Amino acid sequence: MLFNTSPLFVPHQAVHATIDQSFEEPLPLLSRNKRGVAFGEKTWPQHAVLNIALLNMTNDQKDLVKHNINQWAPYTNLYFKFTDGPHGDLRITADNNASSGWSKIGTDAKYVLLTKPTMSIGFKGSPTEVAAQIQHEFGHGLGLKHEQQHPDRTLQLDKNNIYEEFELRGRFPWEADIAIIQTLPRDQVTTSPYDVKSIMHYGFPASRLSNGHAIERNTHLSEGDKRFVRALYPADNSPLGKLLDTAIRAMVNTQTT
Repeated sequence: MLFNTSPLFVPHQAVHATIDQSFEEPLPLLSRNKRGVAFGEKTWPQHAVLNIALLNMTNDQKDLVKHNINQWAPYTNLYFKFTDGPHGDLRITADNNASSGWSKIGTDAKYVLLTKPTMSIGFKGSPTEVAAQIQHEFGHGLGLKHEQQHPDRTLQLDKNNIYEEFELRGRFPWEADIAIIQTLPRDQVTTSPYDVKSIMHYGFPASRLSNGHAIERNTHLSEGDKRFVRALYPADNSPLGKLLDTAIRAMVNTQTT
Protein backbone atom coordinates (compact mmCIF):
# COMPACT_ATOMS: atom_id res chain seq x y z
CA MET A 1 0.00 0.00 0.00
CA LEU A 2 1.03 3.61 -0.15
CA PHE A 3 0.82 7.16 1.02
CA ASN A 4 1.07 10.19 -1.22
CA THR A 5 4.13 12.21 -0.25
CA SER A 6 3.70 15.14 -2.61
CA PRO A 7 0.96 17.72 -1.97
CA LEU A 8 1.27 18.73 -5.63
CA PHE A 9 0.00 15.39 -6.91
CA VAL A 10 -3.77 15.55 -7.28
CA PRO A 11 -4.81 12.72 -9.60
CA HIS A 12 -8.46 13.54 -9.95
CA GLN A 13 -9.64 16.88 -8.68
CA ALA A 14 -12.45 17.00 -11.20
CA VAL A 15 -14.00 13.61 -10.58
CA HIS A 16 -15.77 11.88 -7.71
CA ALA A 17 -13.63 9.45 -5.76
CA THR A 18 -15.68 6.49 -6.95
CA ILE A 19 -16.36 7.66 -10.46
CA ASP A 20 -16.83 4.17 -11.88
CA GLN A 21 -18.13 2.21 -8.94
CA SER A 22 -21.57 1.84 -10.50
CA PHE A 23 -20.01 -0.20 -13.31
CA GLU A 24 -18.34 -2.72 -11.04
CA GLU A 25 -19.63 -6.23 -10.71
CA PRO A 26 -22.17 -6.59 -7.85
CA LEU A 27 -20.86 -5.57 -5.55
CA PRO A 28 0.95 7.88 3.28
CA LEU A 29 3.95 7.70 4.71
CA LEU A 30 4.33 4.08 5.71
CA SER A 31 6.68 1.44 4.36
CA ARG A 32 6.27 -1.30 6.96
CA ASN A 33 4.03 -4.31 6.36
CA LYS A 34 0.88 -2.25 6.32
CA ARG A 35 -1.53 -2.36 3.43
CA GLY A 36 -3.28 0.65 2.04
CA VAL A 37 -3.18 3.74 -0.07
CA ALA A 38 -3.67 7.15 1.52
CA PHE A 39 -2.89 10.83 1.19
CA GLY A 40 -0.87 11.61 4.30
CA GLU A 41 -1.67 15.32 4.18
CA LYS A 42 -5.42 14.56 4.07
CA THR A 43 -5.71 12.49 7.23
CA TRP A 44 -7.57 13.94 10.21
CA PRO A 45 -5.79 15.16 13.35
CA GLN A 46 -4.92 12.38 15.75
CA HIS A 47 -7.61 11.61 18.37
CA ALA A 48 -10.09 13.98 16.71
CA VAL A 49 -13.84 13.83 17.23
CA LEU A 50 -15.48 13.62 13.80
CA ASN A 51 -19.00 14.99 13.73
CA ILE A 52 -20.92 12.97 11.14
CA ALA A 53 -24.20 14.38 9.85
CA LEU A 54 -26.61 11.89 8.27
CA LEU A 55 -28.81 13.69 5.74
CA ASN A 56 -32.00 12.73 3.91
CA MET A 57 -32.06 9.22 5.36
CA THR A 58 -34.73 7.00 6.84
CA ASN A 59 -34.08 5.61 10.31
CA ASP A 60 -33.20 2.23 8.80
CA GLN A 61 -30.72 3.87 6.43
CA LYS A 62 -29.14 5.77 9.30
CA ASP A 63 -28.75 2.57 11.30
CA LEU A 64 -27.13 0.84 8.32
CA VAL A 65 -24.71 3.73 7.74
CA LYS A 66 -23.75 3.93 11.42
CA HIS A 67 -23.19 0.19 11.66
CA ASN A 68 -20.88 0.09 8.67
CA ILE A 69 -18.96 3.24 9.54
CA ASN A 70 -18.37 1.71 12.95
CA GLN A 71 -16.60 -1.23 11.30
CA TRP A 72 -13.64 1.17 11.09
CA ALA A 73 -13.96 2.46 14.66
CA PRO A 74 -11.94 -0.20 16.57
CA TYR A 75 -8.93 0.42 14.35
CA THR A 76 -8.59 4.21 14.63
CA ASN A 77 -7.95 6.69 17.41
CA LEU A 78 -10.75 8.88 16.04
CA TYR A 79 -14.16 9.30 17.65
CA PHE A 80 -17.32 9.18 15.52
CA LYS A 81 -20.18 11.36 16.71
CA PHE A 82 -23.38 11.01 14.68
CA THR A 83 -25.98 13.74 14.37
CA ASP A 84 -29.26 14.26 12.56
CA GLY A 85 -28.50 17.96 12.19
CA PRO A 86 -27.20 19.50 8.96
CA HIS A 87 -23.74 20.37 10.26
CA GLY A 88 -20.81 18.01 10.52
CA ASP A 89 -17.19 17.49 9.57
CA LEU A 90 -18.54 14.79 7.26
CA ARG A 91 -22.01 15.27 5.79
CA ILE A 92 -23.37 12.07 4.30
CA THR A 93 -26.45 12.15 2.10
CA ALA A 94 -28.61 9.33 0.74
CA ASP A 95 -29.24 8.84 -2.96
CA ASN A 96 -32.08 6.37 -3.39
CA ASN A 97 -31.77 6.42 -7.17
CA ALA A 98 -28.10 5.42 -7.36
CA SER A 99 -26.25 2.16 -6.84
CA SER A 100 -22.89 3.86 -6.27
CA GLY A 101 -21.52 6.55 -4.02
CA TRP A 102 -18.76 9.13 -3.82
CA SER A 103 -16.73 10.87 -1.15
CA LYS A 104 -14.23 13.62 -0.62
CA ILE A 105 -10.83 12.36 0.50
CA GLY A 106 -10.17 12.95 4.20
CA THR A 107 -9.79 16.60 5.16
CA ASP A 108 -10.77 17.76 1.66
CA ALA A 109 -14.22 17.68 3.26
CA LYS A 110 -13.31 20.88 5.11
CA TYR A 111 -13.34 22.81 1.83
CA VAL A 112 -16.89 21.87 0.86
CA LEU A 113 -19.65 24.42 1.41
CA LEU A 114 -21.43 23.71 4.70
CA THR A 115 -24.72 23.44 2.81
CA LYS A 116 -23.35 20.62 0.62
CA PRO A 117 -22.64 16.96 1.40
CA THR A 118 -19.12 15.60 1.53
CA MET A 119 -20.18 12.02 0.84
CA SER A 120 -23.08 10.26 -0.86
CA ILE A 121 -24.35 6.72 -0.43
CA GLY A 122 -26.42 5.05 -3.14
CA PHE A 123 -29.10 2.82 -1.66
CA LYS A 124 -30.23 1.21 -4.91
CA GLY A 125 -28.60 -2.15 -4.34
CA SER A 126 -28.64 -5.24 -2.15
CA PRO A 127 -27.93 -4.87 1.59
CA THR A 128 -24.51 -6.48 1.06
CA GLU A 129 -23.64 -4.10 -1.76
CA VAL A 130 -24.77 -1.03 0.18
CA ALA A 131 -22.88 -2.12 3.29
CA ALA A 132 -19.67 -2.58 1.29
CA GLN A 133 -20.18 0.77 -0.40
CA ILE A 134 -20.56 2.54 2.96
CA GLN A 135 -17.34 1.00 4.28
CA HIS A 136 -15.52 1.90 1.05
CA GLU A 137 -16.72 5.50 0.96
CA PHE A 138 -15.96 6.04 4.62
CA GLY A 139 -12.46 4.76 3.95
CA HIS A 140 -12.15 7.70 1.56
CA GLY A 141 -13.53 9.92 4.32
CA LEU A 142 -10.64 8.78 6.52
CA GLY A 143 -8.14 9.74 3.82
CA LEU A 144 -7.70 6.42 2.00
CA LYS A 145 -7.33 6.07 -1.75
CA HIS A 146 -8.17 3.30 -4.20
CA GLU A 147 -5.99 0.24 -3.75
CA GLN A 148 -6.01 -0.59 -7.46
CA GLN A 149 -3.90 2.56 -7.99
CA HIS A 150 -0.96 0.90 -6.22
CA PRO A 151 2.19 1.01 -8.42
CA ASP A 152 2.81 -2.65 -7.56
CA ARG A 153 -0.66 -3.87 -8.44
CA THR A 154 -0.81 -7.20 -10.23
CA LEU A 155 -3.88 -6.38 -12.33
CA GLN A 156 -3.67 -7.25 -16.01
CA LEU A 157 -6.00 -4.61 -17.39
CA ASP A 158 -7.51 -4.75 -20.86
CA LYS A 159 -7.25 -1.03 -21.51
CA ASN A 160 -8.98 -1.09 -24.89
CA ASN A 161 -12.05 -2.81 -23.46
CA ILE A 162 -12.13 -0.36 -20.56
CA TYR A 163 -11.98 2.64 -22.88
CA GLU A 164 -14.73 1.16 -25.06
CA GLU A 165 -16.96 0.49 -22.05
CA PHE A 166 -16.51 4.05 -20.83
CA GLU A 167 -17.28 5.48 -24.27
CA LEU A 168 -20.46 3.38 -24.51
CA ARG A 169 -21.59 5.00 -21.27
CA GLY A 170 -20.86 8.51 -22.53
CA ARG A 171 -17.67 8.81 -20.47
CA PHE A 172 -14.26 10.03 -21.56
CA PRO A 173 -11.01 8.05 -21.80
CA TRP A 174 -9.36 10.35 -19.26
CA GLU A 175 -12.03 9.34 -16.75
CA ALA A 176 -11.03 5.71 -17.24
CA ASP A 177 -7.39 6.69 -16.78
CA ILE A 178 -8.14 8.47 -13.52
CA ALA A 179 -10.54 5.95 -12.00
CA ILE A 180 -8.93 2.69 -13.07
CA ILE A 181 -5.90 2.67 -15.34
CA GLN A 182 -3.61 5.27 -13.78
CA THR A 183 -1.37 4.22 -10.89
CA LEU A 184 0.14 6.61 -8.38
CA PRO A 185 3.72 7.58 -9.35
CA ARG A 186 6.25 5.69 -7.26
CA ASP A 187 8.40 8.79 -6.68
CA GLN A 188 5.44 10.51 -5.04
CA VAL A 189 4.37 7.72 -2.72
CA THR A 190 5.78 5.43 -0.09
CA THR A 191 4.51 1.92 -0.60
CA SER A 192 3.61 -1.12 1.44
CA PRO A 193 2.30 -4.40 0.02
CA TYR A 194 -0.51 -4.33 -2.52
CA ASP A 195 -3.75 -5.73 -1.04
CA VAL A 196 -6.26 -7.09 -3.54
CA LYS A 197 -8.60 -7.93 -0.61
CA SER A 198 -8.84 -4.31 0.57
CA ILE A 199 -12.29 -2.75 0.84
CA MET A 200 -10.70 0.13 -1.08
CA HIS A 201 -10.04 -2.12 -4.11
CA TYR A 202 -12.52 -2.13 -6.98
CA GLY A 203 -14.10 -5.31 -8.25
CA PHE A 204 -13.32 -5.98 -11.91
CA PRO A 205 -15.46 -7.93 -14.39
CA ALA A 206 -13.62 -10.36 -16.64
CA SER A 207 -14.06 -7.99 -19.60
CA ARG A 208 -11.68 -5.51 -18.00
CA LEU A 209 -8.88 -7.96 -17.39
CA SER A 210 -6.70 -9.41 -20.12
CA ASN A 211 -6.48 -12.78 -18.36
CA GLY A 212 -10.28 -13.06 -18.33
CA HIS A 213 -10.47 -13.77 -14.59
CA ALA A 214 -12.87 -11.50 -12.72
CA ILE A 215 -11.95 -9.98 -9.37
CA GLU A 216 -14.89 -9.98 -7.00
CA ARG A 217 -15.76 -6.83 -5.15
CA ASN A 218 -14.69 -6.99 -1.52
CA THR A 219 -17.50 -6.67 0.99
CA HIS A 220 -15.70 -6.08 4.27
CA LEU A 221 -12.49 -4.67 5.72
CA SER A 222 -9.44 -6.81 5.08
CA GLU A 223 -6.87 -7.53 7.75
CA GLY A 224 -4.60 -5.23 5.76
CA ASP A 225 -7.17 -2.42 5.98
CA LYS A 226 -7.31 -2.80 9.74
CA ARG A 227 -3.53 -2.77 10.17
CA PHE A 228 -3.13 0.17 7.84
CA VAL A 229 -5.70 2.43 9.47
CA ARG A 230 -4.26 1.53 12.88
CA ALA A 231 -0.94 2.84 11.61
CA LEU A 232 -2.57 6.01 10.28
CA TYR A 233 -4.42 6.66 13.52
CA PRO A 234 -2.48 4.77 16.23
CA ALA A 235 -3.90 4.22 19.69
CA ASP A 236 -2.24 5.81 22.70
CA ASN A 237 -1.83 2.84 25.03
CA SER A 238 -0.22 4.78 27.86
CA PRO A 239 -2.21 4.91 31.13
CA LEU A 240 -3.09 8.56 30.50
CA GLY A 241 -3.99 7.82 26.89
CA LYS A 242 -6.36 5.03 27.91
CA LEU A 243 -7.96 7.26 30.55
CA LEU A 244 -8.53 10.07 28.05
CA ASP A 245 -9.88 7.61 25.49
CA THR A 246 -12.45 6.30 27.96
CA ALA A 247 -13.51 9.82 28.93
CA ILE A 248 -13.84 11.06 25.34
CA ARG A 249 -15.78 7.99 24.23
CA ALA A 250 -18.18 8.42 27.15
CA MET A 251 -18.69 12.08 26.21
CA VAL A 252 -19.27 11.29 22.54
CA ASN A 253 -21.69 8.46 23.32
CA THR A 254 -23.65 10.74 25.66
CA GLN A 255 -23.90 13.58 23.15
CA THR A 256 -24.67 11.49 20.05
CA THR A 257 -28.24 11.97 18.91
